[in-house]
Amino acid sequence: MQQFQWQDRFNIGVEIIDQAHRRLFSIVQKMMDLYVEKHENRFACVEGIKYFKAYTLKHFAEEEAYMRMIGYSGYTAHKKIHDKMKYETLPELERLLYESDFSVEMVQRFIGICTGWLTGHIIIEDRAILGVKPAALAPMRLDDEVSVIQTVIIAPLQEILGYQIQFVGQFSTRDVILNEECYELVYSTQEGKRLRVILVMGQQTLLRAAGLLFGIDFYEKNDIVCFAMQEIAQNLIQRAEVDFGGRPDEFRLERGRFLERETFVGMFRERPPQYSLLFHVEQESFALCIDQDPESDPPVS
Repeated sequence: MQQFQWQDRFNIGVEIIDQAHRRLFSIVQKMMDLYVEKHENRFACVEGIKYFKAYTLKHFAEEEAYMRMIGYSGYTAHKKIHDKMKYETLPELERLLYESDFSVEMVQRFIGICTGWLTGHIIIEDRAILGVKPAALAPMRLDDEVSVIQTVIIAPLQEILGYQIQFVGQFSTRDVILNEECYELVYSTQEGKRLRVILVMGQQTLLRAAGLLFGIDFYEKNDIVCFAMQEIAQNLIQRAEVDFGGRPDEFRLERGRFLERETFVGMFRERPPQYSLLFHVEQESFALCIDQDPESDPPVS
């Protein structure tokens, strides 16, 4: 049976907050055990999701009270992220669960999104409450956009995954990434601006990253892995918005999808992304492509 393992590196040093985070992880583990692994009845899953939602709201209230008590300067932006989870993400997940009659696939989606959101939120947002920020790979220079992207996005990603990441240079489709998976995230704003982020990573690297994140072994790509990585990417985008002086809820996720190799290469050839960055992690590589205001989307193969 897969066991989500709490890791001490997720502690931020405030007991009431750390205790709540550990409890939320244990609730997700119980759901994984009862419904995904043992295929227990629907009632057990319904009750588990109700408990997770209720405990999440209780935790948000306690964490927000703590931030007000210490006079945390990022309180307003942090609360907006809580509110989005409370009023949008959780209700939408509940709706999809009931519509699917609590299918295993939809429960896996719930687990992946909630666990990915929680993990990314702890490391990126909750640590900042105490003034703890991920160590940058290099000093950020505001006049160097690549330096900014490395600092704002890659440094937190290194903290989340527990990998030492080395920036290599510009990425092109000629670079070889074994058994690559191309995952696209497209964001939009109310004003019509759009942002595309594509992560190109070997499947084994992706599974190993998810395994380090959750403390379990994944042997194949599933909905838990996909949606967890999607939520981590969303946390990174939100943090980047704040660091650049924007609102944490400015960009909303429009879609997330895996791309076929041919589709990705065609997109790259038709309109190269503004930033195509190649990184080494241990003996393997991954790439991050970022494109502001992509003009059009070729059909998926």
